[in-house]
Order: sequence, then C-alpha cells, then structure tokens
Amino acid sequence: MRNRVKCRGATARVAAALLVVGGVAVAVPARADEVKPTSDVPGELPLDPSFGLDPATPQIAALPGGTMPAFGQRSLSEDEWRFDFHGLLIAPMNMGINTRSKEMIATGPGQTNLVLHAPPVVPDNLQTFSHTGVVPTTYAQLNFSEGNSIVSANVSIQARQANVSESFLEPADQLGITDVYLSWLPPIPDKRLRLQVLAGAFTTRYGSPGEYDEGRYGTPLIAQISGVGQLVTLHYASSRDWVFMAEEGFVGQTNKAQVSITPDVWNDFADPGTGSTFVVHAHVGAAYARRLAVGAHFIRAFSLDDRVGPNEPDGRINIFAGDVRVGLGRFGSFYAAYSYTNALQSRDVSRVISVLNTQGGPGLMQEYLGPYSDGTGTLNTVGAQYDVSIGKLVSYPVPFSGDGPDLVLSLFGMFTHVTSADPTVFDPNIPSTTTAWNGANKVKVGLEGTYSLLSWLAASVRYDWVDPYTKESDLGYSEISPRLIFHSDWQSTDQIVLQYTHWFYGNLTPVQTGEPPTYNFGTVPDPNMISLSASIWW
Repeated sequence: MRNRVKCRGATARVAAALLVVGGVAVAVPARADEVKPTSDVPGELPLDPSFGLDPATPQIAALPGGTMPAFGQRSLSEDEWRFDFHGLLIAPMNMGINTRSKEMIATGPGQTNLVLHAPPVVPDNLQTFSHTGVVPTTYAQLNFSEGNSIVSANVSIQARQANVSESFLEPADQLGITDVYLSWLPPIPDKRLRLQVLAGAFTTRYGSPGEYDEGRYGTPLIAQISGVGQLVTLHYASSRDWVFMAEEGFVGQTNKAQVSITPDVWNDFADPGTGSTFVVHAHVGAAYARRLAVGAHFIRAFSLDDRVGPNEPDGRINIFAGDVRVGLGRFGSFYAAYSYTNALQSRDVSRVISVLNTQGGPGLMQEYLGPYSDGTGTLNTVGAQYDVSIGKLVSYPVPFSGDGPDLVLSLFGMFTHVTSADPTVFDPNIPSTTTAWNGANKVKVGLEGTYSLLSWLAASVRYDWVDPYTKESDLGYSEISPRLIFHSDWQSTDQIVLQYTHWFYGNLTPVQTGEPPTYNFGTVPDPNMISLSASIWW
C-alpha cells in the first residue's frame, strides 16, 4: 500500500517496481525480506540508497492510505533518447463547519446558526509546528524529461491552487516552472562506482520520513534547499551488501527583492530585508543489504549581502543532523532523524533554506525563535515514522503483492526544543504573550490505519495530538479523521477520498488569519470539516 504501483502481472508486482531517482531507473523491492543480491559481483548491485528525496518527487505529505506514486523509467541506452512525462494531481473540496458566535446570532435577517468556511479555519498552516497535513490541499506537478542513459534535461511545473475554484487570483500559488536542471551520469569503467551530477535550479530535501514522500506530516525533518547550483552524489559498492555514499552541494539564488518592492499577496510577501543567500552542504552515509541506511548531514546557509542595510550583521544557519532508515522486511520499515539547527542573526537569510517548512530566517523567527530574537537561537528536533503492512506480515513466507485485503498501520511523531534570544516571557493571563520563545518544547504524535476491504474501497482513520507549547496545554489540540478511499483497482494510481475531521481544541488554541498569516487568539476555529479529494498520478 505504501508505494502502490500499477504493474502488468502479479510477477512484476511481487518482484519490483521502477522508480526514477533524478532520471535514474532504480529497482524498488516489493518485499525487503525477499530481496537477494542478483550476483556476487558488487558492480551488479543496484546502487540505490539516497540521502534525500529526488527533486522530481512531489513536495507533499503521503496521500491518505500512505500511497505515493512511482514514476517512469529512464532510457537504458546512450543511443536511445527518450521523452518522459509524469505527474501528480490533487484536487480537494474542503468545508469547515462551525456555529455563529453567540453575540452574532439573530443580529440580522436571514442569518442562521450554521456557518461554512472554505478553506476551513483550523490550525494547519504548512509553515507552523501545528501542521499535520490532515486538511488536503490542491497540488499539481508535471515533470518532463528528455535524455538518454547518460544525460537528461528535467523540468517541473507546479501549482498549489486551481484558478477555476478560486474567488480571487493568488499568483504566489501558481508556482509555474519550479525546477530546471540537468542530470548527468558519466560512464565509469568500475561498475562498483556510480557518480551522479545535478546542475541547474532544483529542490533537495533531507530528513523525509517517507521513502518516496515527505512523510505523514509533509515536513522534512532536517532541511529543504531550493536554489540554483550543483549537487554531486557518489555511490561505492564495496561488497555484495555494503554501499557507501558521499554527497556535496552548493546553491544560491537568481534574484533578490529590492527595497522598491512592497511585500504583498501577489509576490508571496517578498522580503527586501533578506540578502542574497548561499547554501553549502555535505553528507556521508552507508547502507547494508537494503535493510539499513544511515547518514550524517551538514548544511550551512549564509548571507553576506551589504544591500540589506549598512548596520545589518551577516546571517547564517548551520544544521548538523543524522538519520537512519531500517527495512524490517515483513515487519515494516522505520525512519528516525535528529537535527540540530543553530541560527545566528539569521534575519538576513532568504528562502533558499527552509527549516521545518519555515521560509528562511524570517520564517524561523516567526514560528520558533520569536520576533525580537534577530534570528538567533537553536532547534533540537527529533522525528520518527514506522509503517507496517499486516498483509505482508501474516502471509509470510508466501509473497504478498497487494492484490487483496490489507491493513497498513503507521505511527509517527516529532519533538522540537527551542532556545532563543527573544526575551519574551510567559504570561498565562495575556494570550498575545502566552508563548515564551526561549525554552519552548513542541511535540506531536499521530497514528493512522488503512484497511483495504475491496479492490475499489478502503477505509482509513487517523488520529493526531499536537502540543505546540507544553508549558501551556490549552494551546494544543487533537483531531480524528475517518476516511473512505475509492479507487479503480487494488493497485491503481487513482483515488477519491471522502473525509470527515473533528478537532478537540484547548481553551487558547490559536489559528492563523490575515495576509500574511498571523496568530489570532480571538478567532474560534472550526471544530468539524468535510472533505472530498480526488488524486491521480502517472
């Protein structure tokens, strides 16, 4: 279920699916406990472990039921040029359900107690720690590539809104051409080595709990880097089981918001106060027998731009992280990551770097470090996700291909401890200063189960508990989301999801309102939502 791929024939489904990683065709085993090396020659091993998600992978959380698309196959010959087109579409209708505040009931003719909101007024903004991803959002991504077995050109087009469903045009959500890059796989005589070079404008993500997606929360636990530059990855198979990896990258940006630009909705609130930012990063790791992969990561984002102001200090963000992915065969898969983020005067650092879905230094200040921190502080983040298919577990040693009833369970969680230079203190009597930035602990955990009843029907339920500030539990909430998932076959690449969500709020649970979004303690969030979401990938 977790990586449902449409293949021709049961044998193909049991054996492997094909996933394109940076244009490289990679064998993805259907059952980790069945995988055997194809040869004792190290050079014939698939060198497929990776540090992060491929740029072409959609920038979203796992779809309901834990499914994610696997895309086409690159040309296998230097002489064969192949054009590939694949994509993902998600189109939801969300309706938040609430009641008119008591002070407003019957104050005018034609008013009812029931109110409906679209989008729902709930604490689920992507750039906040409270984000769970339960509310489906519009997303479209089209990937195009042209190349052979050595080199390929790649272009991605993305959008986070559909114009036909909007009451006003939101240009910032019409992302357009996002990634434009060249993938180069130079032929190497030593088959134990594989070198891949990406050059151009692209996005890399590190710390993604899902193998082929950003996990249940849709949040890379280490960082997301979006810019123009290069990325070089080297794999070396020292034996039939061991693969060692090294990766380095250097990216920058192609423009900067000038002081003449007024931050507004149409330009996604461009910030003239951020300078030209560059990111250098390095990673090392090892993988064993497709069952264990460990990685160590270092990322440094820095701004040395004198145009941000004559008295503005240079800003930087350093990230030190480690992660582990364990394939437990029929017992499922496990991922965990630890990340230490050290920011110094990061107000100047632009959106080239994204930590926990925040946008550069200003986003880090708004959600974690505080408005009076000047972007100075630290984050200690731990996150994990465990997925298991009961169908694979109980059918062992008989292979389970997914062409039958199955129960998929997922347990996931995240914790962040903040230290900040912001002097704001905790005062439970003043909601606007309830969140003290320094010393804040943030935690959220969730559980999801999906049962495939029929070839065209699955039932799912998800529960989340979120506490964005443990010193004041009234800021937290929990939610439960039962779903019905309709699809055309057991392993089809389409689904329609009917979902109901109910929130249990604390007395002070805030939501973000306005443009740009800011926390509002006076708005009563919607306690219920009904959603109908359609998605397809190819």
